[in-house]
Amino acid sequence: MIEEQWPEFVKNYAPWWASHTLDWLKYGKKVHVVHFEELKRDLFTHLKNMVLFLNLEVSEDRLLCVEGQKDGNFKRSGLRKLEYDPYTPEMRASIDELVKTVDGALRRRKLSGVPEDYRPR
Repeated sequence: MIEEQWPEFVKNYAPWWASHTLDWLKYGKKVHVVHFEELKRDLFTHLKNMVLFLNLEVSEDRLLCVEGQKDGNFKRSGLRKLEYDPYTPEMRASIDELVKTVDGALRRRKLSGVPEDYRPR
């Protein structure tokens, strides 16, 4: 992404993410939250829980197949590490407030909150 577009991207996308998530939590009758980090840590268990949540039949063989392919051909090659912090202090404060709001809404619904790595310090 071109650096000049970054502030506009954060200004537009971060509030959309929070609004979208908060709407699901407010209006969704049954909500199942899975964080990417949880999938990376224990793919089999979380996929199985998702299938059960959807009231579908669990095929252990299919889940094992997915587990066996998690490092397959369709994986991203990896994100490059930035040598600088692309966020201004104002952007960081805005994102931190949105993360706190979503984390609180998740916890009020007795769901797992935002992963520790993403919670503002």
